[in-house]
Amino acid sequence: MKILVISDTHGDTVKAGEAIRKNRGTDLVIHLGDYFRDAVKLSGMFPEIPFEYIYGNCDFMTNGVPAEKLLEICGKKIFITHGHRYSVKWGYENLFRKAEEQQADILLFGHTHVPEIIRKDGYIVLNPGSTSDPRGDSDGSFAIVEIHDGKVSARICSI
Repeated sequence: MKILVISDTHGDTVKAGEAIRKNRGTDLVIHLGDYFRDAVKLSGMFPEIPFEYIYGNCDFMTNGVPAEKLLEICGKKIFITHGHRYSVKWGYENLFRKAEEQQADILLFGHTHVPEIIRKDGYIVLNPGSTSDPRGDSDGSFAIVEIHDGKVSARICSI
């Protein structure tokens, strides 16, 4: 299972679309909010790929779109959130607690626009950065998460 993870597109789907086109073997795309309507647009552009998405702090009139989800994929629990509700700009302790509470194998979040992978106590916490508005020293980025034979790998990719 190959999962492409994006976040914080903020109305600009060009580079996110490029990332998806360059990774045609993708089985699932996860969008972590800001703007979830970009995920809807991209889903229409790539109808052969399933999409999961949530809303972020810059999304309004969410019409039933959730703020977070717990997915089970290939026997692995993946918790997805935008991150703003966990004060991620001031530290990750709240995320670590949530991952442990959910017994997540992977916790995906965005909001900071800075890509990062943390491997901790048997789980992975990952922020794919932003395809359209990178911050820190990062370039536009996304992540690839792969699950094969019960093992999880994750990497950050530049656009």
